[in-house]
Amino acid sequence: MHCGGPRILGLAALLAVVTAGDARAQYGYGNYPGGYGGYGWGGWGGASTVEGNVAQGLGYYAQGLGQYNVETAQARSINADTAMRWNQYWWEAQVAQTRAERERLARRQARDSGAGAAAEKRIIENPTDDDIANGNALNAALQQISNPKVHSSSLRLGTTKIPGKLIRQIPFVNASEAVTFSLDQLTTESGWPSALKDAKYEDERKAYSEAIDKALAEDVEGDISAATIKQVRDALSRLRVKYNANLPKDIAQKTEAEKYLKALYGMTRMLDRPDVEKVIAELDTIKETSLGNLLGFMHTFNLRFGRPVTPQQRLAYESLYPLIDELRDKVVGSLEPSKEGAGETTPPPPAPKKDFHPGEFFNDMKLDHLEGPHRIIDKPGSK
Repeated sequence: MHCGGPRILGLAALLAVVTAGDARAQYGYGNYPGGYGGYGWGGWGGASTVEGNVAQGLGYYAQGLGQYNVETAQARSINADTAMRWNQYWWEAQVAQTRAERERLARRQARDSGAGAAAEKRIIENPTDDDIANGNALNAALQQISNPKVHSSSLRLGTTKIPGKLIRQIPFVNASEAVTFSLDQLTTESGWPSALKDAKYEDERKAYSEAIDKALAEDVEGDISAATIKQVRDALSRLRVKYNANLPKDIAQKTEAEKYLKALYGMTRMLDRPDVEKVIAELDTIKETSLGNLLGFMHTFNLRFGRPVTPQQRLAYESLYPLIDELRDKVVGSLEPSKEGAGETTPPPPAPKKDFHPGEFFNDMKLDHLEGPHRIIDKPGSK
């Protein structure tokens, strides 16, 4: 069991692509030839080398669009630096949301906010059996491994084999909290671009912000309902319709507004519950895969370990946690100065450029591609 001190670690990317030069995006299940611009998931078979970045959540966009030829500009737009900065942005949003959730739980249980920090420290450093059984310890380790500060080649250390039947027991959930948290931050009064701050958009801004508030509230308590996701999407569509009817004459304002709308569309799509059942079903054709492939799959589809409800799921977590914990320690070792007789070491990646706006990730994608089609999957019994 992991008992070290707090550590800032992770991976700039979680899995290599199969053919980084392929500009065709195909998330037709069973074939993952590099993903969008070469920054997708390599599939359960994985890749023999770590060549590129995996852009977190990229599976959502390609999954909804099916197979299409990616224009040169679009494929080129998601380069190593853009993917790295997107992952950094998304990781920071996830960390902020997790910290807020710990503090909220502490307040709900009539404890001081420091209790939330203490719980987080325990889960990371010395988790209890309950922390492991409910998935909290696995998610904490996953979050550390996902830190973009570690070079992507560190994932070569994640070669431990995992039976396919174990992965099929994992109750994956969409990590939508980071999505609603980010959308909430983007739609503050100061977050809107100048063109969309015009009084003519007041009703549309208000409707979209209210829909995000509702999604955020539902997300805190559990799953976001299909009705609320539709409300968010409809409000955004109405905003776009009015924008198209009142295009800014100023080129700079037009560029700023469209980059912002693309960010809203792209992240709004990530509120959908991903249809990963067919991807997981591919495990029926293989006996085992690697831990790195599992983490790459979760990263690409923005998944986390959900709360288990069956004894088999809890047993799966008990089996999986030591493997993730061991990888975490290996990643820490890869950051330490090389010593005689030490194992493989990897350099940290170059620091991503600052002042990143999420719209940059989607900037060269077409709004129509980002907008749809959408397919909302509600869990049985969800709101």
